[in-house]
Amino acid sequence: MFNYLANDRIYNIGHSLGSSLRLILANISSASESYSQDDVASSISRVLSKDTLLYILNLPRLYKGWWINLVRKDPIHVFIETVLVGFIAYLLLFKSKRQKARAAKKKLTDEEKEELLMEWKSQPLVPVQPSINDDGNYCSLEIGSEEDVEYAKAILRKRKLENQIYVHKVDGVMIDITIGQFKKVDNKSSNGTEGKNGGLAKIKYGEKMTVLNMSSHDFLGMSSASDSSIRSVSRQTLKKYGCGSCGPRGFYGTVDVHLELESKIAQFCGTDSAIMYSDGASACSSMVAAFAKRGDLLVVDEGIYEPLQTGVTLSRAKVVYFKHNDMDDLRRVLEEIRASDEKLGRKQCDQRRFIIVEGLYKNFGHVVPMDKLVALKHEFFYRLIVDESFSFGTMGKTGKGVIEHHGKKFMSDVEVVSISLENSLGSIGGVCVGNLEVVDHQRLSGAGYCFSASAPPFVASAAIASLNELENNPAIVENLALNRSALYLGLSTIKQLIVTSDQLSSIVFVRLAAVTHDVEKKLSLEVESLLLDDISTKCLELGVVVVSTGHVVENTYLQPSPSIRLTI
Repeated sequence: MFNYLANDRIYNIGHSLGSSLRLILANISSASESYSQDDVASSISRVLSKDTLLYILNLPRLYKGWWINLVRKDPIHVFIETVLVGFIAYLLLFKSKRQKARAAKKKLTDEEKEELLMEWKSQPLVPVQPSINDDGNYCSLEIGSEEDVEYAKAILRKRKLENQIYVHKVDGVMIDITIGQFKKVDNKSSNGTEGKNGGLAKIKYGEKMTVLNMSSHDFLGMSSASDSSIRSVSRQTLKKYGCGSCGPRGFYGTVDVHLELESKIAQFCGTDSAIMYSDGASACSSMVAAFAKRGDLLVVDEGIYEPLQTGVTLSRAKVVYFKHNDMDDLRRVLEEIRASDEKLGRKQCDQRRFIIVEGLYKNFGHVVPMDKLVALKHEFFYRLIVDESFSFGTMGKTGKGVIEHHGKKFMSDVEVVSISLENSLGSIGGVCVGNLEVVDHQRLSGAGYCFSASAPPFVASAAIASLNELENNPAIVENLALNRSALYLGLSTIKQLIVTSDQLSSIVFVRLAAVTHDVEKKLSLEVESLLLDDISTKCLELGVVVVSTGHVVENTYLQPSPSIRLTI
């Protein structure tokens, strides 16, 4: 009975409201009559009839009856709703007040802020450059408080370096340097009392030295020669365009020299197109992540260097590693994947599949066996990604890298190729070459292309000048090969050392012979690293700069062994 009366009242109210609204709309749409306040008043008075007013006044009582009736019929539903309403009220009223009170307690006072600012000490972002006297000899430089000294020593210990080298001038294969060591000295005021910091350190710099640089990846000497035409081209471009391009390539950061470089290097490699990145490392990282996504399959050499490894990680694809530069193990991995496909009834075309290698492995100096690799790629129907950053300009008849050296073709034998401009071409940045589909896809999916500021125009001009020199003077590649053969021949006469890199590699790695031959006298990695550091220090004293890699920790799948690294 209660529900019937309530529904009847609701029906009457709805009917009255509907009639009034229809009258108001009719007045508004009428062209001859205007909508007046009297019409509104008459409509409202009809809506608010006596029965309606009585119903509104009885709403509390009706709601009470409805609530009691609901409790009797479905008490569980009422309980849950009551808890939810109470929880919402708690969140809105009490919890927000507590959070505000806690935030107010955590807020620092002005005195506490001043105290923290007084305790804070800045650290130099780069080592302090020494000042050289007029006679070219050392000068002593104070570097700060006792804490600063200990911080600097900790950095040196971490790198396992006794000496800090400062480069002042690069002229071809020769560089001018000074070497500094930290020396703790007394810090006393003029009256003989100890200073506030208790003791200071001084960096004592030795005499200015001119040494042979065998640590640079500028294999062809494009950027290091003082009379290089690349420097003059860079200066002219800098005067014309300024320094930065002020934006990503896809917005307003593209300059004509960027497009000229892409066209030039695509023509040199014999590909349809090319895409330029502002950084060599981001070129290969973005390239891999642009093509491989979650659900795809990457078969990767375990010896790839960090930028490639970063691209593999960012892709979020399934990754299967094979032994470094071992084509037999690669075949085993590919056959296991094929057997798994047959067992699961999975089609190979259901996912994108890539093999990822380096043409010349930066951390090992090994050259990929491209003949066997391409044969496996065609046999198992995989796409091939090759990073030619360290082989481009050093291998092949005209310097096109390991692909040219083995007589293979871009786009057909190798679909995607990345090349760094920072090594043989002596500039900054990187490129990826391939067909139009490969390149255009990266213009929308390459993170380093879409979201990074484009390279300054002068570095693109420098790369163009280097590429022209490489194309017009292929004899520089032959000269590099002769120097490489001479170095390997000389190293082979040192019985205490063994060369672990390939003879085609312009990155030469040398290890202690006792480590690789005599198992009983095998040294620990720490001891070997210290011995190699001593060798590199002795080489520096004799006027040759080489790199000891024992203290270098790479973010890679396979950590390279401690070695002496020389570059040609």
